[in-house]
Amino acid sequence: MDTTAAVPQPTLLEPGGESCELLLIRHGRSADVVPGSDEAADPGLHPDGRRQVEALAARLAPKTLDAVYASHLRRAVETAAALAGPRGLEVQTDPDLQEVLLGDWGQGEFRRRAAARDPEWVAWSYTRRWDGIPGGEGDDALRARVVQAIDRVAERHPGGTTAVVVHGGVINAYLAEVFGVHHSLWLTVENTSITVVRMAVFGGELAHHVMVANDCHHLYDPVLGPGTPASTPNR
Repeated sequence: MDTTAAVPQPTLLEPGGESCELLLIRHGRSADVVPGSDEAADPGLHPDGRRQVEALAARLAPKTLDAVYASHLRRAVETAAALAGPRGLEVQTDPDLQEVLLGDWGQGEFRRRAAARDPEWVAWSYTRRWDGIPGGEGDDALRARVVQAIDRVAERHPGGTTAVVVHGGVINAYLAEVFGVHHSLWLTVENTSITVVRMAVFGGELAHHVMVANDCHHLYDPVLGPGTPASTPNR
């Protein structure tokens, strides 16, 4: 190599031949639920959530997607369908992509405790991990499940771009594992926000490069806050 030649700075715009680009997308806002009701176990989208999904789909319209995955839960499938349908793709569901299993605080009970600032919920929230919820999945089990599921998607689509519609807890846990963060509750993930991860095999191992996290410009400017104009999609 000529040591006197100028060398350009590497660019992030060229991911490389066999790298996989994943768009980790949180579902739109889910419907309000009555804790303990049948609907609370698997709510669909709220009307606001459907509007969020429309904005997401408009923003991603110019983006080539090779596949669309989702958890099997309604709010994720409904969000993913807005991306898959116009491209003639099927939504591929995987139960391992579902939200953290909340045990005794499932079926709307977690929401009720959070809204009421229940003392048990408040004490638990300070731990910033999913451990300690009675009958719950726990932090390490959640991380193992979602990392394996998302990395499987990446391995199936080398060189392509894939949308994976999941949940706030899933995205938090996945990024925490990538960054080596002990607590999985560290990021407030906005509905329909986009997190971009590029992955490639180096030295026989899958390497992760987080390009963008929690981007919700199709809803509002996240720096200026809710109520600010959303970015106009490129057409």
